[in-house]
Amino acid sequence: MILVLFSLKAFGQDSITASPKLLFNGYIKDLESIRFNGRFKDSYFGNIVHNRLNFKYIVFDNVIAVAEIRNRLFWSGDINRIPNFESLLRNENEYFNLQKVWKIDKNLIFHTNIERLNINYKIDRLNIKIGRQRVNWGLTSNWNPNDIYNANNFLDFDYEERPGIDGVNIEYALSNTTGIEMAYTNAGGSNGQIVALKYSMNKFNYDIQFIGGSFKNRLTAGLGWAGYIQDTGFKGEIQYFSPLNETRGQINIALEGDYMFKNGWYLSAGFLYFNLGLSNPVMNWNQINLKLSPGNLMPTKWNFMLSVAKEISPLLSVNYSSIYSPGINMLILYPSLQYSLITNLDVNFVYQSFFAQMNTSFKAIDHQYINHHFHQKRSWRKFIRLPLPFKRAPRLRPCYYLNIARNPNGPFLLPCSYLLGPSLDCF
Repeated sequence: MILVLFSLKAFGQDSITASPKLLFNGYIKDLESIRFNGRFKDSYFGNIVHNRLNFKYIVFDNVIAVAEIRNRLFWSGDINRIPNFESLLRNENEYFNLQKVWKIDKNLIFHTNIERLNINYKIDRLNIKIGRQRVNWGLTSNWNPNDIYNANNFLDFDYEERPGIDGVNIEYALSNTTGIEMAYTNAGGSNGQIVALKYSMNKFNYDIQFIGGSFKNRLTAGLGWAGYIQDTGFKGEIQYFSPLNETRGQINIALEGDYMFKNGWYLSAGFLYFNLGLSNPVMNWNQINLKLSPGNLMPTKWNFMLSVAKEISPLLSVNYSSIYSPGINMLILYPSLQYSLITNLDVNFVYQSFFAQMNTSFKAIDHQYINHHFHQKRSWRKFIRLPLPFKRAPRLRPCYYLNIARNPNGPFLLPCSYLLGPSLDCF
């Protein structure tokens, strides 16, 4: 599989204050793709228009309500090639079905989902969050065995916010360097319950965490750490899952190190061991399950990652990453380049290739070209007529993207018809 990514991306995901208590932001973008098989034949096109709306309401000084909505319009592409395509759009970690799918045409599907809907209460050292949220317990950058609620899928390049869960998260700070955290969720069914406790501390200049609980009717225990060996960053995570029925016990081990050279080169190396993963070449690419999850961080037993990056100039930076899985003999390559044309106008180029050994031959599996367009967001400044305090949000993660963004006339915001209704006259 080979993916070449070229996109236009607006970094102006700004926040706006419509009242002292209400903040909202969002974006709209377009993703065009063309896909080929390993020999650049049997091509087909696809398109996704993606819109996100984020709302935050400060109920009281220590109570905050959050709602975030994700809307996507799918055209052609995989709709007719993947059986029951609509059913695959739902996040399996969500208990309540807050999504809606409209099949407008055989080649056109509109999907909307409330991805965050929670209340957060904070007082002194106690923080309680109830509702749909993201729980992130990972310490490493690429593979996160400790993140048993929402494992990071580094191959999903078009989902910066990551999926959430329906549950409860309670944090209590015992001191400035130690704390406990408990999270509970139930995705439904007889084995959808996850409940665990995490104890975190800082010892020997390392952030260390211990995890124990129940993961879908299996006992689980984990350890994670992050620190430095002299000037070299060193992180690691270990997670164990007890046997269930006739399945064996599962263990995931991730190690990661990184170093910044004096000349500006950045080097990162990672390793993942999954005792139940594939260790021999497969007969068919479909035997390789790249739908990553806490129980399947990678489908292969041994995995090695290497990344190098360099800021060539204040305008140009380059990155190269690769993953190799011995035994199964699978290779993933993805170099990238980012160039800043003018202020808030960046261009990124990312190329991804997937190779694997099938029978006795080592070859590319299929190819995909993606063109990403992020539409400019209008300012509300003229409509609301208030001296609004705009806060620049952090840039979205550049990994796996080819972006271009521009902000010539002030902050990027959604057209007001998206938030206040189409009857309002927008400029």
